[in-house]
Amino acid sequence: MKKTQFQTFACPIARYRGVHDPGSQEFNAHLQSFAHRVSLLACLHTGGKLSTHETYQQLLTLWEALQPYCSLIADGDRPAPSSTPHHSAFNTLLDNSPSGIRPHLDAD
Repeated sequence: MKKTQFQTFACPIARYRGVHDPGSQEFNAHLQSFAHRVSLLACLHTGGKLSTHETYQQLLTLWEALQPYCSLIADGDRPAPSSTPHHSAFNTLLDNSPSGIRPHLDAD
């Protein structure tokens, strides 16, 4: 199915320049989609269209949807995605971010 000009503009996909194997390319496509949707959620939250709680819940849902694709890039040197609850993995990412960047995630 060919994308319309609007779809290409609204949901851009950057050209993949990494290792050219099917797993890495598929993971990259899903990662770009994840990043685009996270950006949209951030904009909606910043604009007051989504509550903090709703934004956080949708971020967790997006994170859970990305997890199966992590196995596409897992190799012997890296463990496969952990079996810890997804919100813990998401919070770990936030905890490892530079200081001052972690958002305040209390419900509105």
